[in-house]
Amino acid sequence: MRREPDQEHKVDSAFNKALQIIRDAADRGATNLDLSKCQLTSLPPEIALLRDLTSLYLQENQFTSLPTEITQLKNLTVLYVYRNQLTSLQPEIAELKNLMVLYVSENQLTSLPPEIAHLKNLTELYLYGNRLTSLPPEIGKLKNLTVLSVWGNQLSSLAPQIAQLTNLTTLKLSSNRLTSLPHEIALLTSLTELDLRSNQLGPLPPEIGHLAKLEKLEVDEDSLTDLPPEVVKQGTKAILAYLKAQAEASQRQWVSKLLLVGEGGAGKTSLLRALRGEPFNPQEGTTHGITTESLLLRHPELEGTTMQLNTWDFGGQQIYHATHQFFLTARSLYLVVWNARQGFEQGRLYYWLDTIQARAPESPVLLVATCTEDRPADLPLSELQKKYPQIKGSFSVSNRDGTGIGAVQEAVAKVAGALPLMGERWPAAWLRAATEVRSENANSISAPAFHDLLRKHKLNAENQQVLSRWLHELGDIVYFQDDRELNDVVLLQPDWVTATICQVLDSDVVNKEMGVLTRECMEEIWESLDRNMRDHFLRLMERFDLSYRTLEDREISIVVERLPWEPPAYQEAWQSVRTGPNCKQVSMKFQFGSTLPAGLPTWFIARSHRFTTRTHWRQGALFADGPSREHLALVQADAHERSIRLTVRGPAPHNFFALLRDGLELTIARFPGLPVQRLVPCPGHNGEPCTYEFDFANLDRAIKLEKPVERFQCPVGLEMVSVAGLLFGIHWSVQDRLLNRIDHLQDRVLGRIDQSEETAVARQREAMTELRELRELAQREFLNAFRRDQVNVDSQCPNVFVLTASGSGAILQTLSGPKGKSMLAEWGDKVVGAKLELRLCCQKPGAWHPVDEPYQLRAHAEWLQPLAPYLQRMVSVLKYAAPLAGAALPAVGPAMGLASEAIQKRFKDDIEFTKTLVEKLPEFEESVLPRGEARLAELAGAMRAEGAELRALRRFLDQLDPSHAWGGLSPVWTPEGHCLWLCQEHASAFRN
Repeated sequence: MRREPDQEHKVDSAFNKALQIIRDAADRGATNLDLSKCQLTSLPPEIALLRDLTSLYLQENQFTSLPTEITQLKNLTVLYVYRNQLTSLQPEIAELKNLMVLYVSENQLTSLPPEIAHLKNLTELYLYGNRLTSLPPEIGKLKNLTVLSVWGNQLSSLAPQIAQLTNLTTLKLSSNRLTSLPHEIALLTSLTELDLRSNQLGPLPPEIGHLAKLEKLEVDEDSLTDLPPEVVKQGTKAILAYLKAQAEASQRQWVSKLLLVGEGGAGKTSLLRALRGEPFNPQEGTTHGITTESLLLRHPELEGTTMQLNTWDFGGQQIYHATHQFFLTARSLYLVVWNARQGFEQGRLYYWLDTIQARAPESPVLLVATCTEDRPADLPLSELQKKYPQIKGSFSVSNRDGTGIGAVQEAVAKVAGALPLMGERWPAAWLRAATEVRSENANSISAPAFHDLLRKHKLNAENQQVLSRWLHELGDIVYFQDDRELNDVVLLQPDWVTATICQVLDSDVVNKEMGVLTRECMEEIWESLDRNMRDHFLRLMERFDLSYRTLEDREISIVVERLPWEPPAYQEAWQSVRTGPNCKQVSMKFQFGSTLPAGLPTWFIARSHRFTTRTHWRQGALFADGPSREHLALVQADAHERSIRLTVRGPAPHNFFALLRDGLELTIARFPGLPVQRLVPCPGHNGEPCTYEFDFANLDRAIKLEKPVERFQCPVGLEMVSVAGLLFGIHWSVQDRLLNRIDHLQDRVLGRIDQSEETAVARQREAMTELRELRELAQREFLNAFRRDQVNVDSQCPNVFVLTASGSGAILQTLSGPKGKSMLAEWGDKVVGAKLELRLCCQKPGAWHPVDEPYQLRAHAEWLQPLAPYLQRMVSVLKYAAPLAGAALPAVGPAMGLASEAIQKRFKDDIEFTKTLVEKLPEFEESVLPRGEARLAELAGAMRAEGAELRALRRFLDQLDPSHAWGGLSPVWTPEGHCLWLCQEHASAFRN
């Protein structure tokens, strides 16, 4: 195919440019050569003259085959040819016998030549983002290989010979088509990281549990049916413990859950009695809370197999609905029971189906109409099944005479037999321990006695932790082992737990006092419990967001489900904020596509209680962000409109809004199947308000486009509205605008913006308020980006720190002088191999500060390269952590032997040093640091950038601090779901 003149000119120009680079390299006897991004289709033959070349970078060119000229470079140890158009590797690559690192990722390879086995010195092989369908068996001969990255290909199987790679530490197989793994994979005894996500895997080989060095095993929670999600959530150690125990002995368990929901008086308890073959009891009482029993049924397909369904009979009265939400679990079978005499609308079928869909969207549902001896069941079944596809059938029964019971039994057995939990394989020792726990007659047991029981079945400490959490997730026990206020007791009977809590909800005294629960009232309601157990249940209700202790008197609690429906007088306080100087407002409406679930917004009101103004009701609350009440927030729910609106007013409302929104989002997340649309109100036009609300999802897409959409037209006002303005402070994608605003405010506060004397004081006060709020917002949003990964135990670690040159007192002393910046820049050029100190930071919002004990280390490419993107992001926010002149740091001076002013100065110096160091990284990244898997997040199935960065940071800190002392920092989870690593002083304040 003939090239166009312009194209031919570009190719010739690129070739000539490369030729000149090669000649210059030859003149100076170079060992490294960078020809990346040169638009090359071929190499000048003169490259063969570079006999001493050890590193060659040819990435991001237009090679369709590996240039044969490079086979003459016998000393080559590093070869990068990723992001070209290679369709194959020539057998001649075997001549590069000294090659140690080979990057051929993001090409179009469909196979590897067997000759690759001759690269005996190869330690790292990167093949991700190609079209490989298999790996040659010869790959097992690469005995020195430590990293093999083949994610993002089309592999359907692995050759057993891969087990010969006994030095392999990292194996990345995600985003392929693997259906199974060879059992020989257990022979990779040096493996520390194994990524299996986004495949089509069946059961994992239990032998993987014996990989003692494996630190990170990444799997898909929903695709591995042999691994319980409750175990997967606990991370690598839990998965390995489970697999190891399963490899020793396992046993199938034919147990699952059957949950009955419906309005009070629908006949749920009588239906259960009929299903168990028990006689009808016309005097059957109303269920209060939850009753748990069991139902035995024959498996519909496996002869001789009996299934046990643990039945949960939920009281139908509305006051119990919020309590029930915590036990409506996924992977269970639901019976929605309604009274045919009253009709399906009176039975609130849509409410119950919405509730199940919100909490357990994948769980099957059977509809059962009772009392059909009086009136036949009539309901729009086809319409219901269209809206709720999880409905597997509808049945009519008479609990009184037994009509239709057999059909329900048959349907329950058929659907239950197909549940994910049914027939699940448990490690035999774990099953024996779980069986004994389930058979305990006591309501509770002390934590030490509980662990003694597990230890009796030969479960070590790690297995005890995994099984305990598993049983808690399954609803067999209530045990918050990571909560210091709740981990002393294990509650063994969930129905007793809910019945005890319902005693408070049913209390006439609490109802009369509009939700106020005093210590005296609690002692009367729970007179059968000792004081310690009363306190435990009080804290449990707080953990469930059902109540909270008031800030003024810790002996008084507010039971949010007993708050009055009628709102108190709040309008005067709410409107008065508008009269304040420079008042702004930010708002968002959450529009739900189905019934507003029980617990919203009362759970949110309880979760946000530390901001209470004592102005709250069943459907809303007025919050304030501090004693001065500079900012007020109003949350309002409308059950009829199925919406919740959150609005914050004040001089700088975005920080308080973001904090409260995170708490509300965390509450909504309890309902994974709940459809929700987020709406942002139009700011108005020419000073006049506007009724239009923009879809937040559309704004989100607009700002993330390669060429972002800057303005949307308001269809009501017919004017263009700034997308960044709508998202300012509520979406981290506009962080540049936020950070620029902080820079502007800092200049104003420090007096670098001219102001008249008349307005200077007032404007500076306003600027200080906004600056304080936006600095805290920037810090929180940076940490929030890693929230999901901090949940993963394999990624948890402090993630804010400063660097400085070890023993470089001269540098630190001159930083504030005129030559400080240039000296630091000069040092940055020699960063690799230099001695550094790393100091972790307490993450108290708005008051980040370094801890006193530094880590000593040397700057090496192995940790600089994978952490470079993270460091750049961290520094963009870290520079706003240094206190302004006159601002006070926490009282950490005595512990460090320094005055507060000295701490402030050193913190500023350290931040400046870290910032300058990070700015130098791009200058030597290409020539000094291997690029690594730079585009992990850009291909299908790739890991999230934040997760990859946090794992790299964790591995790095593990080497510095194997004991995980972390400089005295400890993780504290806020009610909004933020993980903050805090010093002892701030951790104590947060917990209190």
